[in-house]
Amino acid sequence: MAHRVRRAPSVVVLALLLSSPVACISRGVRTDEVHPAATDVVLTTPTRAHLADGTTVVYLSGVRVGHDTLRGSGTRYDLTGRRTGSVLALPTDSVAAIESLTTTTNTGATVGLSTLTVVGGTFAAAALAVAIFGSCPTIYSDSAGRPVLEAETFSYSIAPLFEARDVDRLVAGVGPDGLVRLDVRNEALETHYLNHLELLDARHAPDETVLPDPRGRVLAVSQTRPAARVIDRAGRSVGPLLAREDGRIFRTDPRTLRRASITDFNDYLEITAAVPPGADTVALVLTLRNSLLNTVLLYDEMLGAAGARAVDWLGSDLATVNGAIELGRWYSSRMGMRISAWRDGAWQPVARLPDAGPIAWRRTAVALAAPAGDSLRLRLEFVADNWRIDRLAVGRMREVQPIHVPLASVVGADGVPDTTALASLRDPDANYLETTPGQRFEARFIPPRVPPGTARTFLLASQGYYTEWIRGKWIRRATSPRTFVPSDTELVAALRRWRDVQGDFERRFESTRIQVR
Repeated sequence: MAHRVRRAPSVVVLALLLSSPVACISRGVRTDEVHPAATDVVLTTPTRAHLADGTTVVYLSGVRVGHDTLRGSGTRYDLTGRRTGSVLALPTDSVAAIESLTTTTNTGATVGLSTLTVVGGTFAAAALAVAIFGSCPTIYSDSAGRPVLEAETFSYSIAPLFEARDVDRLVAGVGPDGLVRLDVRNEALETHYLNHLELLDARHAPDETVLPDPRGRVLAVSQTRPAARVIDRAGRSVGPLLAREDGRIFRTDPRTLRRASITDFNDYLEITAAVPPGADTVALVLTLRNSLLNTVLLYDEMLGAAGARAVDWLGSDLATVNGAIELGRWYSSRMGMRISAWRDGAWQPVARLPDAGPIAWRRTAVALAAPAGDSLRLRLEFVADNWRIDRLAVGRMREVQPIHVPLASVVGADGVPDTTALASLRDPDANYLETTPGQRFEARFIPPRVPPGTARTFLLASQGYYTEWIRGKWIRRATSPRTFVPSDTELVAALRRWRDVQGDFERRFESTRIQVR
């Protein structure tokens, strides 16, 4: 199922400060010809190659990627993780994907067990040819025998230095056996490194709704009301669209998206809302998720264009504090949602909401100081078409201190408890649980009994990071002779590409989810 890895602790504080970049969604490349930029790339990062037949080759000292051959000292592993020999030359067209091998402190466990990524070459080749679904670890609960998508966790932690804690509201409750059961899946072409899982048990009044805020605090919100007025940049009145959570979704007006340029690529919502009487702090309540714009930004501009060079960017450049800061500062200044309040005759920044991921709807609340008077004016500004918003409201709030419920057991897809996996996930330490595409496990929690008449809501706190698989197509068709350099030029290129492909892309997205076993 999943495997334990040990590595040095990550710089979690860095990830929290920078808000971490880009969602983990996969897609193809744009050209069919072999470009000179794809040839003779020397990778210095420890690299793992996933072959079309399901076996794996590991290059601990890096590898030279040529037009038709990978050359370097590699070790081959079969589907069971057994070492089967050495490799010096490997045909490029036999490689389904490569990735940076970041967990080198326990190479034997990392290599030997992470080869269970695919079941035969047919699965690997077919999946890599069409896959555009991805969401980092996806969390499901059971509802009358049917899986319910609850959350996607740490969606922007694309390297160890971006590891961060994520808190997501759940709809799951306690089963007849006294357990809360969550199904944790790897449904994308990525390797996930999970550090910690715990359940937060928030007690609250029946008329309150519990929501996490962007900092991971737990807020109890009441007396919520739709905004009196919401106008987007195109001049549309979208307040009625956002008045309730009903599947009627706000997205950027096509005219605003078409006008996006290097000097002006943002959309915004201007909001007027009533302040609850006597409140000194209010909650901006949102139900939202990202569009698939980040898909294009990550896979076309950041990874696909660089091809094999993207392995060194992810495994070496982003492993340095300077490299992580450069990307993080640029990304956090452009993406996400910036919230400003009208004060003293001007819009003044008051909060920022990081990107949430494109799969699961995130229900969240942002705490804001209430202005003098009975009316609140806000502006939510964001890159055009980066968000899908279902509901927007304002209410009264208070902070809740939840009960921390530790992980009680981890059960594999075969129904057998895994004590090693449990030990890796119970604490945020140097032990990581590694999962690969198609793997899943069940996380079980035993929450305390709730007093009669008390409402409760569960939230999942998770921590970890993941590594992207650089597709064989990208390796053979790279169009750039360099790795990604953060710039608005790259962002606008992604916007233009997204504008052209979004209809077909959205229709095909769900159908390419990797099936778990």
